[in-house]
Amino acid sequence: MIALPCIGKLPAPPLALAYIATLLEQRRHIVRIYDLALDPESPLSAAFQPLRSFRPQVLVVAGEQPEMLAAAVEALHEDQHLHVLPVQMSRGSLDANQICSGVIQWIDRQRGGPAGPVAPPAEISSIDDLPFPARHLLSLESYDMRAIGGELQTIVLVAGLDPSGGGKIALRSPMQIVAELRSVSHEFGLRHYLFPDVSITADRAWLVELLTRLCDAGLNIGWEASADADQLDEALSAHMARAGCEAITLHLRAASVFESVDVRGRVRQAVTTARNQGVFVRAHVRLEPPYESVPQLVDVAATFNLDDVRFEVVHAGAAGEPGDGTQVKELARQMYDAGRDRQRFINRFGPALGNLIWKLSGQRGAQSDT
Repeated sequence: MIALPCIGKLPAPPLALAYIATLLEQRRHIVRIYDLALDPESPLSAAFQPLRSFRPQVLVVAGEQPEMLAAAVEALHEDQHLHVLPVQMSRGSLDANQICSGVIQWIDRQRGGPAGPVAPPAEISSIDDLPFPARHLLSLESYDMRAIGGELQTIVLVAGLDPSGGGKIALRSPMQIVAELRSVSHEFGLRHYLFPDVSITADRAWLVELLTRLCDAGLNIGWEASADADQLDEALSAHMARAGCEAITLHLRAASVFESVDVRGRVRQAVTTARNQGVFVRAHVRLEPPYESVPQLVDVAATFNLDDVRFEVVHAGAAGEPGDGTQVKELARQMYDAGRDRQRFINRFGPALGNLIWKLSGQRGAQSDT
């Protein structure tokens, strides 16, 4: 099985393929996973070189971009691989439960039926129907995923696509999540995890059950996830910290968040509450046109006392073109850094004196530069 790179995204382990691999190993297949995202600059001809020694009878090649998938299939056919299944799926693997059954059935057809006496797999509809992914086939230490503090981190899915369709998300059983965390911790010695792609506060009852099970399990691990500022009250933040939460990410649309005094107050309170529990707080701030209000919006963001902020720009231009948003992001970062510097003086000396000291320090910096 081959995972293609996803341009513009940091590579995470392709867990969808690892789920399929477990099902195949249960059916006595010998499986390998090649993740081309670990060396994205390598041409396909070089990337497929290891296949010439392994000589697989069946190939599954998975990626998000149809053009890249088509090029990979063509290269594999040219290399005399006859049975190749292209699968369009997200690297985030939220769609793992939807693709596993189809891939297994296709492989069975290529091989003339199930391998040996193993019965066909049960119907897989939800993420809870899947076994734990075959992480032993992934080079987990090769992914540039680091927790707060710099230690190695990996991902564990906490949700999948709802079997009812419509692109809705179904949260995974808390008992299964804790069981997988225990298994990975014992087998690989990993202590830091990322729960990707979904807001962990989407269902409070589910989250409270997960946090309670994590506290009871005593796994001595840390994890991070996305959260909604509206849901982060003091009691929930404290429970999350006790359960091992070391970082949260808030996804904010600048126009809808920063222009409302009410929403700004809730975000500021959520950040303060989480940081008081020792939780690292970052924000992904989405900037949308028109950009005339960006300076005011970014200036407000600087008052939230976030540990880290990243700006995302909605744009129509291609990378490198004037409309690609790069300049807006760079300008937003400069304004944010300046606003953070001013806010530190304000927090220490008060609004009037803090602003004055910040302006004087800026003038001295400008003079020294000249």
